Amino acid sequence: MWGCDYGLMSGGWWGGFFPGSLLPLLLWGLIVVLIVYLAIRIFKPQLHGRQGSSRDRSDSEAILKARFAKGEITREEFVKMRQTLSQP
Repeated sequence: MWGCDYGLMSGGWWGGFFPGSLLPLLLWGLIVVLIVYLAIRIFKPQLHGRQGSSRDRSDSEAILKARFAKGEITREEFVKMRQTLSQP
């Protein structure tokens, strides 16, 4: 019949030829990759927050020691600031 070709090469659900069948798979793959990427972006700052605090504390102590070595702060100020940094 005219216009009623539902064979393999006539279009159908998958685009009518082999590469057309890959398009939905690529689309779903892209969606999965996007979801994984967004999940990493959302949860990654929380992971860095736990590790970053010890790094920030050591950087702060290094700055404090440098300021004391340059004579910008007194010994009393240094001790007080270092105690403040060592508190949780």
